[in-house]
Amino acid sequence: GGIVGDMTGFAAATWLRGIGVVQVPTTLLAMVDAAIGGKTGVNHPGGKNLIGAFHQPKLVLIDPDTLNTLPEREFRAGMAEVIKYGILGDADLFQWLEQAPEPGSSKGLGSERLETILERSAAAKARVVAADEKEGGLRAILNYGHTFGHVAETLCGYGTWLHGEAVAIGMVAVGQLAQNRGSWSPEDAERQRSLISRCGLPTAWPDLDPEAVLNTLQGDKKVRDGRLRFVLPTAIGSVEICDDISREEIVSCLAQLKA
Repeated sequence: GGIVGDMTGFAAATWLRGIGVVQVPTTLLAMVDAAIGGKTGVNHPGGKNLIGAFHQPKLVLIDPDTLNTLPEREFRAGMAEVIKYGILGDADLFQWLEQAPEPGSSKGLGSERLETILERSAAAKARVVAADEKEGGLRAILNYGHTFGHVAETLCGYGTWLHGEAVAIGMVAVGQLAQNRGSWSPEDAERQRSLISRCGLPTAWPDLDPEAVLNTLQGDKKVRDGRLRFVLPTAIGSVEICDDISREEIVSCLAQLKA
């Protein structure tokens, strides 16, 4: 899973200033996201993944059959990252998921569709990482849904939400923010929310103090010169990175989500 892979990768990056590591993910989330790209780290009370290193694995070995033993909740959590790739740049993948009769389970997807999802998601992650290994620019788009999602994880307490569940909540939240700014249509926002819900993932923002949310956002590792970068959707298959979002916009968005 993602936690085991992150911890092991971080240990490999640190021991003797870096030794080889092979990632063998057995959860959907790790297969499509966490095991690929070389980001390793551990959580801290101050925020997600604040202690870590970039350390690429020598090999990532994926066996889809291991997903047959995965608890349903864990599988659904992994689907959040798959949906993310659809929003980021694969509108066909997103539509394909919409057409699946039961996108929230491996049986509902079927083996052929599942293998395609694994291949397309892993390839999408690898393309972005190859172009920007240490997140100097393009790689930041992979944080779609994660900025608000990390807030939910941190303030609700690690373990309350699985990572993928928090990302799902974060995608709905940032979708509302983009809709408020007029950069994303209500129709696309509803398509995203509907698919997330059909995958059995949460869509409601937790009851959190807005000031605590703002403070946690400012502690996020994606802050640059005091400016927080959000990845906002502009269409199914397209996003943009914005660093001009005001506190007032965030507070207004949070009020709408609670309502």
